[in-house]
Amino acid sequence: MSYVVTGATGQVGSAVVNYLLSQSVPVRVVIRSENKAQSFRSRHVDVVIADLTDADALTKAFQGAKAVFAMNPPAFNDPDLQVAAANVSHALASAIKAAKVERVVVLSSIGSERSSKTGNILTAHTMEEILKTSAPQVVMVRPTAFMENWLHGASAVKSGQSPVIGSMFKKLDRKIPHIATDDIGRVSAEYMTKPKNEVDNLVIIELEGPEPYSPNDVAKVTSEALGKPVSAVAMSEEMMRGLFENFGWPKTTGDNWIEMFQGFDDGTICWTNDEKVIRIKGKLTLADVLNKVLH
Repeated sequence: MSYVVTGATGQVGSAVVNYLLSQSVPVRVVIRSENKAQSFRSRHVDVVIADLTDADALTKAFQGAKAVFAMNPPAFNDPDLQVAAANVSHALASAIKAAKVERVVVLSSIGSERSSKTGNILTAHTMEEILKTSAPQVVMVRPTAFMENWLHGASAVKSGQSPVIGSMFKKLDRKIPHIATDDIGRVSAEYMTKPKNEVDNLVIIELEGPEPYSPNDVAKVTSEALGKPVSAVAMSEEMMRGLFENFGWPKTTGDNWIEMFQGFDDGTICWTNDEKVIRIKGKLTLADVLNKVLH
Protein backbone atom coordinates (compact mmCIF):
# COMPACT_ATOMS: atom_id res chain seq x y z
CA MET A 1 0.00 0.00 0.00
CA SER A 2 1.42 3.34 -1.08
CA TYR A 3 1.41 6.80 0.42
CA VAL A 4 -0.01 9.07 -2.27
CA VAL A 5 1.11 12.68 -2.70
CA THR A 6 -0.70 15.26 -4.85
CA GLY A 7 1.07 18.46 -5.85
CA ALA A 8 4.34 16.57 -5.68
CA THR A 9 6.27 18.99 -7.91
CA GLY A 10 5.64 21.98 -5.63
CA GLN A 11 7.61 23.18 -2.62
CA VAL A 12 5.52 21.42 0.01
CA GLY A 13 4.56 18.36 -2.01
CA SER A 14 8.18 17.64 -2.90
CA ALA A 15 9.14 17.98 0.76
CA VAL A 16 6.45 15.43 1.67
CA VAL A 17 7.85 13.03 -0.93
CA ASN A 18 11.41 13.51 0.33
CA TYR A 19 10.44 12.73 3.92
CA LEU A 20 8.39 9.67 2.98
CA LEU A 21 11.28 8.31 0.92
CA SER A 22 13.62 8.87 3.87
CA GLN A 23 11.33 6.54 5.84
CA SER A 24 11.63 3.85 3.14
CA VAL A 25 7.88 3.60 2.51
CA PRO A 26 6.28 3.11 -0.92
CA VAL A 27 5.32 6.43 -2.52
CA ARG A 28 3.01 7.30 -5.40
CA VAL A 29 2.77 10.82 -6.80
CA VAL A 30 -0.02 12.41 -8.80
CA ILE A 31 1.31 15.01 -11.24
CA ARG A 32 -0.25 16.82 -14.18
CA SER A 33 2.27 16.12 -16.95
CA GLU A 34 4.91 13.63 -18.01
CA ASN A 35 7.63 16.32 -18.02
CA LYS A 36 8.83 15.68 -14.47
CA ALA A 37 7.84 12.04 -14.20
CA GLN A 38 11.33 10.63 -14.74
CA SER A 39 12.75 12.57 -11.79
CA PHE A 40 10.36 10.61 -9.58
CA ARG A 41 10.68 7.25 -11.31
CA SER A 42 14.47 7.44 -10.96
CA ARG A 43 13.87 7.48 -7.19
CA HIS A 44 11.56 4.44 -7.37
CA VAL A 45 8.39 6.49 -6.98
CA ASP A 46 5.21 5.32 -8.71
CA VAL A 47 3.86 8.07 -10.99
CA VAL A 48 0.26 8.73 -12.02
CA ILE A 49 -0.51 11.46 -14.57
CA ALA A 50 -3.84 13.04 -13.69
CA ASP A 51 -5.55 16.39 -13.41
CA LEU A 52 -6.76 17.21 -9.91
CA THR A 53 -10.24 17.97 -11.24
CA ASP A 54 -10.59 14.47 -12.75
CA ALA A 55 -12.33 12.45 -10.04
CA ASP A 56 -12.20 9.17 -11.98
CA ALA A 57 -8.45 9.42 -12.62
CA LEU A 58 -7.87 10.38 -8.99
CA THR A 59 -9.93 7.43 -7.77
CA LYS A 60 -7.64 5.08 -9.69
CA ALA A 61 -4.57 6.90 -8.34
CA PHE A 62 -5.83 6.60 -4.75
CA GLN A 63 -6.68 2.87 -4.94
CA GLY A 64 -4.79 0.98 -2.26
CA ALA A 65 -3.48 4.18 -0.65
CA LYS A 66 -2.53 3.96 2.99
CA ALA A 67 -2.89 7.76 3.21
CA VAL A 68 -3.26 10.67 0.79
CA PHE A 69 -1.66 14.11 0.98
CA ALA A 70 -4.22 16.43 -0.59
CA MET A 71 -3.62 19.99 -1.68
CA ASN A 72 -5.06 22.64 -3.98
CA PRO A 73 -2.31 23.85 -6.35
CA PRO A 74 -2.26 27.64 -6.78
CA ALA A 75 -4.51 28.75 -9.64
CA PHE A 76 -3.47 32.39 -9.71
CA ASN A 77 -4.12 32.70 -13.43
CA ASP A 78 -7.73 31.60 -12.98
CA PRO A 79 -10.20 34.51 -12.81
CA ASP A 80 -12.05 32.83 -9.92
CA LEU A 81 -9.76 31.20 -7.34
CA GLN A 82 -12.71 30.00 -5.24
CA VAL A 83 -14.43 28.15 -8.08
CA ALA A 84 -11.11 26.55 -9.04
CA ALA A 85 -10.53 25.47 -5.42
CA ALA A 86 -14.03 24.06 -5.13
CA ASN A 87 -13.61 22.05 -8.35
CA VAL A 88 -10.34 20.50 -7.13
CA SER A 89 -11.71 19.88 -3.63
CA HIS A 90 -14.88 18.15 -4.86
CA ALA A 91 -12.85 15.90 -7.18
CA LEU A 92 -10.45 15.00 -4.37
CA ALA A 93 -13.26 14.29 -1.91
CA SER A 94 -15.12 12.13 -4.43
CA ALA A 95 -11.98 10.12 -5.21
CA ILE A 96 -10.98 9.71 -1.55
CA LYS A 97 -14.43 8.33 -0.73
CA ALA A 98 -14.64 6.11 -3.81
CA ALA A 99 -11.18 4.63 -3.19
CA LYS A 100 -12.03 4.16 0.51
CA VAL A 101 -8.88 5.96 1.67
CA GLU A 102 -8.51 5.63 5.44
CA ARG A 103 -6.57 8.85 6.09
CA VAL A 104 -6.14 12.15 4.28
CA VAL A 105 -3.69 14.89 5.28
CA VAL A 106 -4.85 18.22 3.86
CA LEU A 107 -2.58 21.20 3.21
CA SER A 108 -4.61 24.12 4.51
CA SER A 109 -3.54 27.51 5.92
CA ILE A 110 -3.55 29.81 8.89
CA GLY A 111 -6.86 31.68 8.86
CA SER A 112 -8.74 28.89 7.08
CA GLU A 113 -11.36 28.71 9.82
CA ARG A 114 -12.64 32.10 8.60
CA SER A 115 -15.15 32.40 5.74
CA SER A 116 -14.37 36.00 4.76
CA LYS A 117 -11.72 38.77 4.66
CA THR A 118 -8.79 36.39 4.11
CA GLY A 119 -8.17 36.82 0.37
CA ASN A 120 -6.81 33.74 -1.34
CA ILE A 121 -6.70 31.88 1.99
CA LEU A 122 -10.44 31.48 1.50
CA THR A 123 -9.55 28.67 -0.93
CA ALA A 124 -8.17 26.73 2.07
CA HIS A 125 -11.44 27.29 3.94
CA THR A 126 -13.30 25.92 0.93
CA MET A 127 -11.05 22.86 0.82
CA GLU A 128 -11.41 22.15 4.55
CA GLU A 129 -15.19 22.33 4.40
CA ILE A 130 -15.36 19.88 1.48
CA LEU A 131 -12.72 17.41 2.70
CA LYS A 132 -13.39 17.32 6.46
CA THR A 133 -15.70 14.29 6.14
CA SER A 134 -14.00 12.62 3.18
CA ALA A 135 -12.18 9.90 5.16
CA PRO A 136 -12.33 8.19 8.57
CA GLN A 137 -9.24 10.16 9.62
CA VAL A 138 -8.71 13.72 8.35
CA VAL A 139 -5.71 15.85 9.32
CA MET A 140 -5.81 19.56 8.49
CA VAL A 141 -2.33 21.09 8.41
CA ARG A 142 -2.55 24.89 8.74
CA PRO A 143 0.88 26.44 8.16
CA THR A 144 1.49 30.15 8.55
CA ALA A 145 3.42 32.38 6.10
CA PHE A 146 6.12 30.54 4.13
CA MET A 147 9.69 31.64 4.81
CA GLU A 148 10.43 30.79 1.18
CA ASN A 149 8.25 33.70 0.06
CA TRP A 150 11.19 35.97 0.96
CA LEU A 151 13.70 34.12 -1.25
CA HIS A 152 12.97 36.19 -4.35
CA GLY A 153 13.49 39.48 -2.51
CA ALA A 154 16.69 38.29 -0.85
CA SER A 155 18.03 37.02 -4.19
CA ALA A 156 17.24 40.36 -5.83
CA VAL A 157 19.31 42.18 -3.20
CA LYS A 158 22.20 39.75 -3.61
CA SER A 159 22.22 40.11 -7.41
CA GLY A 160 22.00 43.89 -7.24
CA GLN A 161 18.57 44.03 -8.88
CA SER A 162 17.18 45.76 -5.80
CA PRO A 163 18.82 47.66 -2.93
CA VAL A 164 15.98 46.81 -0.52
CA ILE A 165 13.68 43.97 0.55
CA GLY A 166 10.22 44.79 -0.79
CA SER A 167 7.49 43.83 1.67
CA MET A 168 3.80 43.29 1.00
CA PHE A 169 3.32 43.47 4.76
CA LYS A 170 2.85 47.16 5.57
CA LYS A 171 3.93 46.98 9.24
CA LEU A 172 7.69 46.48 8.97
CA ASP A 173 8.25 45.89 12.70
CA ARG A 174 5.30 43.57 13.23
CA LYS A 175 6.42 40.00 13.82
CA ILE A 176 4.21 37.25 12.43
CA PRO A 177 4.73 33.47 12.51
CA HIS A 178 6.61 31.96 9.58
CA ILE A 179 7.33 28.35 8.63
CA ALA A 180 9.75 26.59 6.26
CA THR A 181 8.20 24.38 3.58
CA ASP A 182 10.54 21.51 4.52
CA ASP A 183 9.00 21.55 8.00
CA ILE A 184 5.49 21.53 6.53
CA GLY A 185 6.43 18.53 4.42
CA ARG A 186 8.00 16.69 7.34
CA VAL A 187 5.06 17.20 9.71
CA SER A 188 2.55 16.29 6.98
CA ALA A 189 4.44 13.09 6.16
CA GLU A 190 4.73 12.22 9.86
CA TYR A 191 0.94 12.39 10.17
CA MET A 192 0.52 10.29 7.03
CA THR A 193 2.60 7.51 8.56
CA LYS A 194 1.49 7.60 12.21
CA PRO A 195 -0.17 4.42 13.53
CA LYS A 196 -3.96 4.50 13.29
CA ASN A 197 -4.45 4.60 17.06
CA GLU A 198 -2.37 7.79 17.35
CA VAL A 199 -4.59 9.90 15.07
CA ASP A 200 -8.09 11.15 15.92
CA ASN A 201 -10.94 11.28 13.42
CA LEU A 202 -10.34 15.01 12.86
CA VAL A 203 -6.99 16.63 13.67
CA ILE A 204 -6.21 20.32 13.17
CA ILE A 205 -2.55 21.35 13.30
CA GLU A 206 -1.30 24.94 13.38
CA LEU A 207 2.28 24.95 12.17
CA GLU A 208 4.84 27.69 12.77
CA GLY A 209 8.62 28.03 12.90
CA PRO A 210 10.85 28.41 15.96
CA GLU A 211 10.15 32.16 16.18
CA PRO A 212 8.12 34.87 14.39
CA TYR A 213 9.73 37.38 12.01
CA SER A 214 9.01 40.89 10.80
CA PRO A 215 10.01 42.31 7.40
CA ASN A 216 12.79 44.17 9.24
CA ASP A 217 14.01 40.81 10.58
CA VAL A 218 14.16 39.52 7.01
CA ALA A 219 16.28 42.54 6.05
CA LYS A 220 18.56 41.91 9.05
CA VAL A 221 19.13 38.25 8.15
CA THR A 222 19.84 39.27 4.55
CA SER A 223 22.20 42.03 5.69
CA GLU A 224 24.16 39.69 7.96
CA ALA A 225 24.51 37.09 5.22
CA LEU A 226 25.67 39.58 2.58
CA GLY A 227 27.78 41.74 4.88
CA LYS A 228 26.15 45.01 3.82
CA PRO A 229 23.28 47.21 5.04
CA VAL A 230 19.86 46.09 3.81
CA SER A 231 16.49 47.59 4.74
CA ALA A 232 12.88 46.55 4.22
CA VAL A 233 10.45 48.84 2.40
CA ALA A 234 6.67 48.47 2.36
CA MET A 235 5.26 48.17 -1.15
CA SER A 236 2.34 50.40 -2.06
CA GLU A 237 -0.85 48.86 -3.43
CA GLU A 238 0.03 50.37 -6.81
CA MET A 239 3.43 48.63 -6.76
CA MET A 240 1.81 45.32 -5.78
CA ARG A 241 -0.75 45.53 -8.57
CA GLY A 242 2.01 46.33 -11.07
CA LEU A 243 3.89 43.22 -9.94
CA PHE A 244 0.80 41.03 -10.24
CA GLU A 245 0.16 42.46 -13.70
CA ASN A 246 3.70 41.50 -14.72
CA PHE A 247 2.91 37.96 -13.55
CA GLY A 248 -0.04 37.97 -15.93
CA TRP A 249 -2.54 37.47 -13.12
CA PRO A 250 -6.15 38.66 -13.49
CA LYS A 251 -7.26 41.59 -11.33
CA THR A 252 -9.33 39.28 -9.14
CA THR A 253 -6.20 37.39 -8.06
CA GLY A 254 -4.48 40.66 -7.20
CA ASP A 255 -7.52 41.69 -5.15
CA ASN A 256 -7.29 38.42 -3.21
CA TRP A 257 -3.58 38.85 -2.48
CA ILE A 258 -4.05 42.42 -1.27
CA GLU A 259 -6.92 41.39 1.00
CA MET A 260 -4.79 38.57 2.43
CA PHE A 261 -1.90 40.86 3.34
CA GLN A 262 -4.33 43.36 4.84
CA GLY A 263 -5.69 40.48 6.91
CA PHE A 264 -2.22 39.72 8.28
CA ASP A 265 -1.55 43.41 8.96
CA ASP A 266 -4.79 44.04 10.86
CA GLY A 267 -4.77 40.75 12.77
CA THR A 268 -7.76 39.20 10.98
CA ILE A 269 -5.55 36.29 9.92
CA CYS A 270 -4.09 34.77 13.09
CA TRP A 271 -3.98 31.60 15.14
CA THR A 272 -7.17 30.31 16.71
CA ASN A 273 -7.81 29.91 20.44
CA ASP A 274 -9.38 26.49 19.99
CA GLU A 275 -8.10 24.14 22.70
CA LYS A 276 -8.52 21.16 20.39
CA VAL A 277 -6.01 22.55 17.88
CA ILE A 278 -2.47 21.14 18.02
CA ARG A 279 0.26 23.79 17.72
CA ILE A 280 3.58 22.48 16.38
CA LYS A 281 6.83 24.40 15.95
CA GLY A 282 9.12 23.61 13.03
CA LYS A 283 12.89 23.30 13.29
CA LEU A 284 14.20 25.53 10.50
CA THR A 285 14.91 29.25 11.01
CA LEU A 286 14.63 32.08 8.51
CA ALA A 287 18.44 32.14 8.25
CA ASP A 288 18.43 28.42 7.39
CA VAL A 289 16.07 29.11 4.48
CA LEU A 290 17.50 32.39 3.15
CA ASN A 291 21.10 31.23 3.35
CA LYS A 292 20.33 28.71 0.60
CA VAL A 293 20.40 31.60 -1.87
CA LEU A 294 22.53 34.13 0.02
CA HIS A 295 25.65 31.99 0.57
